Amino acid sequence: MQLRDLRPPVEDGPYPPPAFLPPLTGTEVHGARTFTGLTYAAVRGHRPLALDLHVPAGAAGPVPLVVWIHGGGWTEGDRRLVPLQWGQQTLFDKVVAAGMAVATIDYRFLGEAPFPGCLHDCVAAIRYLRRYAAELGLDASRLGLWGESAGAHLAAMVAFLGTREDAPRRMLGDLGVGTGPLESRAAVLFYGPDRLDGLVGPPPPGGQPDPFFGWEAFGQDPELLRQLAPIEHVHQGAPATLLMHGDQDSVVGHEASERLHAALLAVGADSTLELTPGAEHCFIGTPIEPHLDRAVAFFRSHLGA
Repeated sequence: MQLRDLRPPVEDGPYPPPAFLPPLTGTEVHGARTFTGLTYAAVRGHRPLALDLHVPAGAAGPVPLVVWIHGGGWTEGDRRLVPLQWGQQTLFDKVVAAGMAVATIDYRFLGEAPFPGCLHDCVAAIRYLRRYAAELGLDASRLGLWGESAGAHLAAMVAFLGTREDAPRRMLGDLGVGTGPLESRAAVLFYGPDRLDGLVGPPPPGGQPDPFFGWEAFGQDPELLRQLAPIEHVHQGAPATLLMHGDQDSVVGHEASERLHAALLAVGADSTLELTPGAEHCFIGTPIEPHLDRAVAFFRSHLGA
């Protein structure tokens, strides 16, 4: 099956995570020179952590970079895929066609490593891409972060922590190349949480702990739960941020983006909030292309593509 032909089992509404995928071919991005499976970090006892990079073919010089971080509740997902309702490769095609490179990363899930493991992985991927920017044809100073749902949470954390000098080392980690700049110029956050309490926490009285969304995911550490809230790291020097959310989202309520937007404005940061009437999580119920086009235009404006 061509990757571009991959579709969800239902057109609208929820469905269980797929237990497998068919053999997929045709993974190229239109107009791109692709690097597949770059190992950005090796963690002992875990699979190699990998990313794919698509760079506009024949670019005259270093190009801006957009890093895509997939969602999936920190427990599922694939760097090759976007939500199945959107159609595959279109997002990556659009970024490349706009004159920007796009990297898409895998990270460890909560069943593999508790928080902040997935955040450490995203930080390591950024540091790797900046370390090898010249070799890969990238302009590391023009970096944007784009994520959806859990990926929007991780993108926000990297965007806000990466632009402040007092970022807690506990949040950044030292995987892969270990050190290096993380500054970004722009972030697009699709329906991400502003904090994790309410989504996760201790089990109800007499209930069984949830290894993915219970205290075990945080080492039963309330301070770690607080530090993993993007709203806790908002500051004036945060990159320009576009928050997009469906006003009918039943997974992450649109109030999360509204709170984050208000917090960014309160400190003088550049923030734009756009709510989509009638849209569920993943913008189900509305066409996806206008959302993708809006995000790409935002990056073009702020990254100078």
